[in-house]
Amino acid sequence: MARIKVALISEAMTGGIYEHVRQILEHVDRDRFDVSVICSTLRDSRVEPELEKFCAAGMAVVRIPMQRSISPWHDYHCYRRIMWELRVRRFDVVHTHGSKGGVLGRLAASRSPGARVLHTGHSFPIQWARGPKRAFYAAVERRACRQTGLVLALTQAQREMLIHARICPPGKTIVVPNAADLPVLPGHEERSRARRALGLDASEPVIAMVGRMVTQKHPLLFVQTVKLIAEARPNVRAVWIGDGPLRKAAEQAAAREGILGTNLLLAREQNNARLLFSAFDVFLMTTRWEGMSYSVLEAMASGVPVVAVDVPGMNEIVQQDVTGKLAPPDAAELAAATLELLGDPDKRAAFGARARCRIEERHSVHGFISTLENLYAGRI
Repeated sequence: MARIKVALISEAMTGGIYEHVRQILEHVDRDRFDVSVICSTLRDSRVEPELEKFCAAGMAVVRIPMQRSISPWHDYHCYRRIMWELRVRRFDVVHTHGSKGGVLGRLAASRSPGARVLHTGHSFPIQWARGPKRAFYAAVERRACRQTGLVLALTQAQREMLIHARICPPGKTIVVPNAADLPVLPGHEERSRARRALGLDASEPVIAMVGRMVTQKHPLLFVQTVKLIAEARPNVRAVWIGDGPLRKAAEQAAAREGILGTNLLLAREQNNARLLFSAFDVFLMTTRWEGMSYSVLEAMASGVPVVAVDVPGMNEIVQQDVTGKLAPPDAAELAAATLELLGDPDKRAAFGARARCRIEERHSVHGFISTLENLYAGRI
């Protein structure tokens, strides 16, 4: 039987979208599916070595320099190149990802009859845009949805948002949540090693965040929260792992609060960030909006309880007072929730154990890939 030919199309090959695509490429059954990637590396060229590994494994990787920002002339040329690739390679399934790849890929697929078109938006612009921008993005998404067989939402909240905003009808969208690998739970030595790698003492309480320093992740709220936590427990250390355009603003805010380098460490992006979760006692997520955060999933998979802002969809991962704590986007409430867990090791351990079980039961890579394979094969 001939393999089903699948094209993954994405402009963004960073953060959660890259992790999503990576899992598909590494775990999909290659005896049944012939998967290719059409992507851009303009946003982060550091992904090139990983793409070369997939090429060496026999997968086709086509680089088309899509830009994140809207550029009509450049976007048109990228659309034409994607359309040519789809026509020449004759894919059975086109699975687009993110905003720019989603729009260009689905419009190009509409010119390639016969291909089943799926789209995962990850986070949609209408989750953060306001006013005329939101209306514009909604109109673009509605237009692209006409060329889509099925929109894959990451959470039930996201699915309901798409239906309420009339992006797509209920019968055209289902929930396919993100997944996380389950690491071997670390022992004392692994925990000590991870802390040494970050320059942290083996005994001090540690709260952490892993992610880009961008508006979405709200690093200034993280700084404010850490300041309040440090006032109550001066021995607490906090670490943010990741770079981004708001790094300087976060450093300045932390310096003004007198916690930079003492209570707060702003570490650079780490290639082995997954290996560092064992260093954390509490994972603190100060986000403004999410699709479904991989860093939260990875913290939970590592047995680390999460304190997070209660944005739409977050309660589908973090269960209040079961696997973690949810709070409004308020530094005082986030600090209180974090201090509660830091002050109760038994509760922290229980939350962490239940968090790992939830990932195993509802967010396993095996389950995620099985669902996608059924979608690609037309069984869903």
